[in-house]
Amino acid sequence: MDDILPADATLDLVKEHSLTSALKTELERLIFAGTIKAGERINESSLAAQFKTSRGPLREALQALGEQGLISFARNRGAFVRRIGLDEAEELYDLRSALDDEVGRKLAGRLTDAQAATLDQLMREMDADARANDIARYYPNNLRFHDLLVQYAGNRRLAEIYRRVIKELHLFRLQGLYAGGAANSNVEHAQILRAIKAGDADGAGRAMRSHIEAARIRMRKAARAIAAR
Repeated sequence: MDDILPADATLDLVKEHSLTSALKTELERLIFAGTIKAGERINESSLAAQFKTSRGPLREALQALGEQGLISFARNRGAFVRRIGLDEAEELYDLRSALDDEVGRKLAGRLTDAQAATLDQLMREMDADARANDIARYYPNNLRFHDLLVQYAGNRRLAEIYRRVIKELHLFRLQGLYAGGAANSNVEHAQILRAIKAGDADGAGRAMRSHIEAARIRMRKAARAIAAR
């Protein structure tokens, strides 16, 4: 067929896509680590030099992050890490609450023994983190707990939407609006897990929604504290 790419061109395309994917992953890591801060302009020339690549794949990676809601673009000004306001964060919590309700209902009574054991172990680690007030360890474990629940629910599209919401909320937290409350949060995790193991779909859904609403209240409290300072 006339439209089949030559072998060399196909290989170049694969290499470029692999490079773009690697750049996207690294840029995302830099954003979530706070190395590139919310509201900060992306310096394409500097990053291209740092990554030892041309600006083409870098721009493709930025476009992909834009589609995920992490990067915004301003005409004649370039790309910026998105800054999320309180009103938008409230909308994201609304969406997350509905998604987590569905996850809880789907998982109720369906966890395998191996999945339950993984979640139990993670709960023990988070209990230890909370007792030590080690938020730097608790927070990623908290993210992993919820991501595993979504993964175990087995709905790929739901997982894609959920992870986008979580990434956007993470941008908001990076603006200094993450509140602790680790001990209370893990008590809520235990309630979620009990309802799921018991096969109580309504109870699991309610527990998930209650947990997200409690997280929303903690977020508002942190936002007020930041504003007062």
